[in-house]
Amino acid sequence: MMPLLSLFLLLAATNDPLPKELEYRLSLARALPAPYSGAVIVALLPSAKLSSAQIVPLAQEAFQLAGKDTTVALRAWIAYRDNFDKEKDVALAFPLRATSVKAGCDALEVSDPHDYYRWALQAGAREFVMAARNVRSAVEVGRLAEALLEGGSDQQLSMLSPMLAAAVGSDREFVEAIRYTALHNSVLKLTEKMPTVAARFLLANYRNFLTNNLSGRRCAGNRAEEFQGIFEEFNQAAMRVRGVTPLGPEAARVNSVDTTTRDVLPNTFALTHKVTNAPADDTSVRSMLTEISQFRLEQKPGTTGSAEESKAYLYGRFAERLATSPMQERVMEEWVHFIAHSGLREANPKVWFRSARSFYDWSRKSAMRQAKIEAAGDPALTAYIKLTTLLPESEVARVLP
Repeated sequence: MMPLLSLFLLLAATNDPLPKELEYRLSLARALPAPYSGAVIVALLPSAKLSSAQIVPLAQEAFQLAGKDTTVALRAWIAYRDNFDKEKDVALAFPLRATSVKAGCDALEVSDPHDYYRWALQAGAREFVMAARNVRSAVEVGRLAEALLEGGSDQQLSMLSPMLAAAVGSDREFVEAIRYTALHNSVLKLTEKMPTVAARFLLANYRNFLTNNLSGRRCAGNRAEEFQGIFEEFNQAAMRVRGVTPLGPEAARVNSVDTTTRDVLPNTFALTHKVTNAPADDTSVRSMLTEISQFRLEQKPGTTGSAEESKAYLYGRFAERLATSPMQERVMEEWVHFIAHSGLREANPKVWFRSARSFYDWSRKSAMRQAKIEAAGDPALTAYIKLTTLLPESEVARVLP
């Protein structure tokens, strides 16, 4: 009969327990709303020095938490694929992005795959081709171009030209791609490293992409003059490559305007003005906080948003207004209490995280302030503050909104 101690040691080795510090960080990650909980779990794996048997269940957990967030799912899939046992584990399906919904001029948000294509390129050539099947919008093409430039995968460069031709979506998506992705710079830099004929073909397709989108129906407020610098850089590339027609100012002329507008924070503008200009004395701050807490949203037809989103914004603006005043402490405490008891963690995680980030900045050097956040009664908020204290700043910024 096996001695009891030997049996215990065998079971312990079989279970392969995780390091205690990692267990603690995982418990904090699991308290966050999904899919962000999954993103943090995957981010914790590389530095944890785990065996394949330990990584597999964690990667699978992160994959399940990812839900519809294909970027998180893809990162978890790579960790799982590189460690799973083909003899006993079932291979997870490769996470393909669903075709994004077109965003009109009234859309509050534009679908953005962020670093999905970068991770798909790391997954392998076959996986990258699969991942690129559903590219539709200019934003998605921008992220694809970023991945190709960063990844240095020359055999995949030919994919970019047909993607540019297919990305004639809305003006909202086009301007978002130009402003917030590295589409323009990536295309120009890729033409520098390509053979002349291939570079000429890509640059000609990029020219068509620009002119097709600029000649389409534009959103009100999207100005033509912001493309001046882009045209100058494009024309410099055209002179270098030769054989591509330069772009003139007339290409950016707005021919047709969609006057539909989006009201991000309907009916809050009057109160925002009061918040921004409120005096920093006790009476005024008390009065202003009462107004914010009693705010009721008068929803206009065709607008989106909620009273809770508006209140979170107003608390933030008021705290910003009082940044150099001792009265900010009271505003922050009320803001923390509001967020802790709101439904924003489920209804709008981005707004919740934006507030949580402000709370971390406010409390990171004060144990007393951290205790106040914990006393507010939201375990996820407490976990976030503790987690951002433990993780490197760069890691937090990469995996959380």
